[in-house]
Amino acid sequence: MTRLKTRDVCHISSRLEEYDQQLLAGSGRTLLGIACHACGVDEIKIKHQMNAFTIQVVPITMGRGIISGFTQAVLAILTFLGFDARITENPDISGIAGSFESDSDAIMMADDHQFVGINLKNGFVTDNSEATGKVFAAALDLMARGVRNRRVLVLGCGPVGEAAANALLSFGARVTLHDIHISTALALKERIFSGQNIAVESDVDVALSHHEYVLEATPSANTIPDGRISSDMIVAAPGVPLGISKNGCHILGDRLIHDKLELGVAAMAISLLGQEHGGVF
Repeated sequence: MTRLKTRDVCHISSRLEEYDQQLLAGSGRTLLGIACHACGVDEIKIKHQMNAFTIQVVPITMGRGIISGFTQAVLAILTFLGFDARITENPDISGIAGSFESDSDAIMMADDHQFVGINLKNGFVTDNSEATGKVFAAALDLMARGVRNRRVLVLGCGPVGEAAANALLSFGARVTLHDIHISTALALKERIFSGQNIAVESDVDVALSHHEYVLEATPSANTIPDGRISSDMIVAAPGVPLGISKNGCHILGDRLIHDKLELGVAAMAISLLGQEHGGVF
């Protein structure tokens, strides 16, 4: 998990409505709708159950400490979606214990290495990296009006890229993997290959020239140069920092979806609620 900085999260609360409209323009679905698509649950049914599902956000002080504004941003996202959410009065173990004592349904918490949500009723754990990969794959599927039988390039084969690749395969995409370390891409193909269409491309320029649909999940800037952005390219980009320049973002316009926290948190929360009922709605 990339450790975010205060500047990454400080404006999230005030921009949620605007971002929701951007998502709607680009994908046809809102933040909630994309998360529901990622988790395979019915948005209408979810809406009727969210306000009765209590999620406690637990500040964690270990390691390099609390990122100023992080728990507040997570809380803002959860309440914007419609969950009954709050930040625990105490951090760390006291906050976790208090969540059990108050009979909350779930908790969310992050340290320097992992950001997780835990359903306190059944023990289900959702990881932010996996949820983020899945939800951005879902966003790309919506933006493309379906990726089934279409070639999709996944840039970056870490945990987020791996989750995205698996989700894209479940949507029926033909996936091409690229990583700056070719061995990482080959190892991922070996792990997830099951008779499905998975290719590995070692040259990013060649890969970009042959794919209109791209999921950018690298931790590097300038992964997609301006000159490689075609008029038909659609990009879902969970990578931090964003691998596209400001000019590239302007070129893509509504054909780009990128955020540093919102979609991942939404998918985590929906998966926690979905597991409350065995994932069946």
